Amino acid sequence: MRHSIGRTRNGMLVYVDLINSKAGIHIAQQPYLLGLLKQALAGISAKGVSMSIEHDMGRSVGYNFVVKTTEKDTVLYARLLRDELYTRFVKNGKPLATTFISMVLERDTDKNYELRDAWIGRLTPPRPGSDQETVDSKQYWAEHAYVLDNQSLQLRTVTKTCPYEA
Repeated sequence: MRHSIGRTRNGMLVYVDLINSKAGIHIAQQPYLLGLLKQALAGISAKGVSMSIEHDMGRSVGYNFVVKTTEKDTVLYARLLRDELYTRFVKNGKPLATTFISMVLERDTDKNYELRDAWIGRLTPPRPGSDQETVDSKQYWAEHAYVLDNQSLQLRTVTKTCPYEA
């Protein structure tokens, strides 16, 4: 289901698939993200085939659930439901208030942009093992983790052993 979000500063149409995209999952969890995205897009010029954007909204917009970890933290790894990649989690972590939202846009064949993913918080490298993994992924995720909250985990995958090497 395509849902139009708005237009960029340079007039490019941006839409989201609310059913089959990561952005759709995050919007369902935090519906006000849609309004924040519309505001942010109005100030951004879209160029290129794919864009990863971090935008400072200039005011507190929510909480960033990716936090820096220390050796004192209790860390575990698990796969989320319907996910083949392991995610690093920290127990008893506290999400931090943030002024940032992040988004990933891809241009389609009609020269519009599809919002592939969006979240409240800073831009992060893709998780290790993903097709989009970068040279920074393993190092970043060795020092950061998602705050363990009410995520639906595949319980048989929960481990304290890192499934990828830094």
